[in-house]
Amino acid sequence: MVGWAEWPDANSCHCSDVEPSMKKPSYVLLALAAFGGVFGALRLESVLEHNEASAHVFSPAPATPLLSGVATNYADTLGGPPDFRAAAKRVLPSVVSVDRFDDVQDFFGDSEGVQETGTGSGVIIDSNGTIITNNHVVQNAVKVQVRLSDHRSFTAKVLGTDPLTDLAVIKVNANDLPPISLADSSQVEVGQWVMAVGNPLGYSGTLSVGVVSSLGRDLQTQESYLTDAIQTDAAINQGNSGGALTDAQGRLIGINSAIASTSGGSIGIGFAIPVNRVKTVAKDIIELGHARHAGLGAEFDPRFDQALESAEMRDRLTQAYGMQVPDHGVIIHHVHEGSSAAQAGMQDYDIILSVNGKPVHSQMDVSEAFTDLRPGETVGVRFWSKGSVKDATVKLEEVVAQ
Repeated sequence: MVGWAEWPDANSCHCSDVEPSMKKPSYVLLALAAFGGVFGALRLESVLEHNEASAHVFSPAPATPLLSGVATNYADTLGGPPDFRAAAKRVLPSVVSVDRFDDVQDFFGDSEGVQETGTGSGVIIDSNGTIITNNHVVQNAVKVQVRLSDHRSFTAKVLGTDPLTDLAVIKVNANDLPPISLADSSQVEVGQWVMAVGNPLGYSGTLSVGVVSSLGRDLQTQESYLTDAIQTDAAINQGNSGGALTDAQGRLIGINSAIASTSGGSIGIGFAIPVNRVKTVAKDIIELGHARHAGLGAEFDPRFDQALESAEMRDRLTQAYGMQVPDHGVIIHHVHEGSSAAQAGMQDYDIILSVNGKPVHSQMDVSEAFTDLRPGETVGVRFWSKGSVKDATVKLEEVVAQ
């Protein structure tokens, strides 16, 4: 994948250490960027300073019926190992290499010209050259070059990027390209065979095989919240970002986006964005130039994320508010004037307690609650405001990720 492996120190999710003799490895969540890439009111401002260190984030091709279980081809009819050759022949032509170019500067800030700074992967979704990849592969790039499986190379136009879901759509001026077949990610099951196809470490057209290890994973990466991700043990490495995760029949079930790793390489814990979300985001970008997300029109400060989980922070906030605060929830840093949140009666430094009856403890919980909702839909929000708990039905507004 291309992307976050370029900034390995920015995406850490370290597990807590245990006793020295049983110490667990520290895992770092990496968006797999590139091979060789460029690596307030109520006295709350003072509380923020104390908390900073301790605060703990197209009209796509129609889906074909998703077969359950393992690959349909076997080495023999007596239960030999699964054979992925037919599926590989279908998938490999639909996966491309995506090379990123940036205006590189030297130590003194002088330009050294446009140079290649990373390599990732992409997936062809229609015959006219529309390609899905990760946002972190192409965002703000000066130039994007696409290399096809038949060795042809094209300069790509970035149709739009979405940092919130880490997806992007690019297009090359080519016809009769082989689009990948799309599956229905809601039908994916733990244990089924999958293939990861991409450009790891610059080795284009690389295929690895594994199974779906888990579903519904929620992760915080450098710029986005990856919600309901598909976890797999198929080998995913730097350069795989934006590549395909398919079922055993070669149908796309996800776009590879991140790994958990102790070293920056694959340890068998990779994550893909479900294809059903990919379809929605891609359609928005193609039609509008950006993805449409639903939100409240409120901002959250990452320094206060999960602050209410800490007894010490609750004591500090109780002193700042002048009243007892809840033991869970997400603190609103700012409510935009005229927004859905404002119309519902929310104010700066109120605390969201639940969305549609589900308690929220972090910004990721709030993001997850809105992930598959569209602007105009309504949600029930319970929130704490100046010592009172209130309930409101909120009509979600459109939020464009920057």
